[in-house]
Amino acid sequence: MMKSSEMSVRHSSTQTDEHILSAQVGHNSEATVKLGILGCSGIVPRAVLDPAPYVDGLDIVGVANRTLSKAESLAEHYGIATIYGDLEELLADPQLDAVYIGLSNELHATWIRKALSAGKHVLVEKPLCLHPQELPMIGAAAQHHGLQVIEGVMVAHHPWQHTLRECISSGEYGALVRTVTQLTIPAKEDHHDNYRSHPEQGGGCFWDLGCYWLQFLQQVIGIQHSEFEGRSSFDGPNGCDWTFEAQAQLADGVTAEALFSFEKPYSSRHVIYLEKAKITINDFFRCNLGFYKLKLKIALIENGQETGEVRYHTFEPMNYYVNQLRFFRDTINHHQHHHLFAESVERIQLLSHIHATAKAKSVIS
Repeated sequence: MMKSSEMSVRHSSTQTDEHILSAQVGHNSEATVKLGILGCSGIVPRAVLDPAPYVDGLDIVGVANRTLSKAESLAEHYGIATIYGDLEELLADPQLDAVYIGLSNELHATWIRKALSAGKHVLVEKPLCLHPQELPMIGAAAQHHGLQVIEGVMVAHHPWQHTLRECISSGEYGALVRTVTQLTIPAKEDHHDNYRSHPEQGGGCFWDLGCYWLQFLQQVIGIQHSEFEGRSSFDGPNGCDWTFEAQAQLADGVTAEALFSFEKPYSSRHVIYLEKAKITINDFFRCNLGFYKLKLKIALIENGQETGEVRYHTFEPMNYYVNQLRFFRDTINHHQHHHLFAESVERIQLLSHIHATAKAKSVIS
């Protein structure tokens, strides 16, 4: 399949993080990364196959799935050359440099370790794993084999986070006071026969959506010396959390609160309150569906009231998953960004802790 030039994709008009900037410019003559796909879950087309034609220096070589017919169907639709008989056969292919793991959540840790043992770099769909005790084994394996493990939290790969962090740290709008996040995505058919309705597979809205809030806090504000708690009635299918509230006490008295839900109308929004401005990024999830514009709206505040003056930071259309694949390619070629694994570890530990505190409260009540 002919790949379109990366230079044809328009860039943000604002300053970007180094890794996003490097991913947005044309690819040089480095070796092409050959990627295999483990699993044929519903996210695979959106996360890998649809964005891949926009990523120079990345070839989708083959696909494997426990149900062979799904792999055959995907390969036929997207023109993938190789269909492996099973997952192990894919890992044994010496021509592959890396794998994308789109398997069920509870299988992530096992297949990350198997892929690393087979000498493959790993891009794994979030969450990295479901149990904090699995993290040391994954980290040790990656270090031992000298390979990259990247968790697919796609919102990280867009310059809006850097721009927002600059707005806060500049001091132009006064001290940060609090943040409010809402990420609510109505369940399709109540997520029947879907991992989201099974606790043992990482079901519930917090395990599914909470990582995006935590990644936002990590990158934009920082979460050192913070305290977190959560609350849910766990009244979804099989005792999953269908609506979840989380709060954090951050450094310098800053507070953060978030609402996640599979039963409320769609919303994806961060609101950041500073002494002299309210900054809103609305529909921040949209860029996972294709090339869409985003903007930061900055409403100025004086004496606690909005003045009516509004400023905007507007970004040219981008696709989170295109940026994520470019980032993964560059990470393999340059052996950089090891800090991202540490951030994934921190998120998994917090997801587990916050979810457990909410579960304990629901049992007591």
